[in-house]
Parts: sequence; structure tokens; C-alpha cells
Amino acid sequence: MTDLHSVSADLSALLQDMPNIATPAGERAAWFDRKAELLERVSGTVPEAAELAIAARERAACLRGGGRA
Repeated sequence: MTDLHSVSADLSALLQDMPNIATPAGERAAWFDRKAELLERVSGTVPEAAELAIAARERAACLRGGGRA
């Protein structure tokens, strides 16, 4: 079972740390990894979150590979 208080706190922290286009690619990639981890945590109760987690990991990989995301 997902602890909603923990998810809420982690989501707030994630949103406060949201990078912008001027943020270095490595930092943006790490942020997308954090986003994916959070989405994976809630995917048991929100099945669509698993797909969103995959997309976040793909964006992180793209940034690490020199792409734009």
C-alpha cells in the first residue's frame, strides 16, 4: 500500500526542485529519475503511473545522451 503522506511530501519536494531549460542536462536527468521513482511507487494504485515512469526514465536517458528534453 502506498503511503499518501510520503508521496505527497515527495511530490512537493520534486515540484519545488523542478529544473528549467538553463539547468545542466545531468541535473535535469537526475530530476526525471526522481520523478520516475515517485511514479513507480504509486503505480500499484494508479496503473497509468507506470507508463509515465517509463517516459520519465526515457527523458533522463535522452538528456544523459546529449539530447534535449
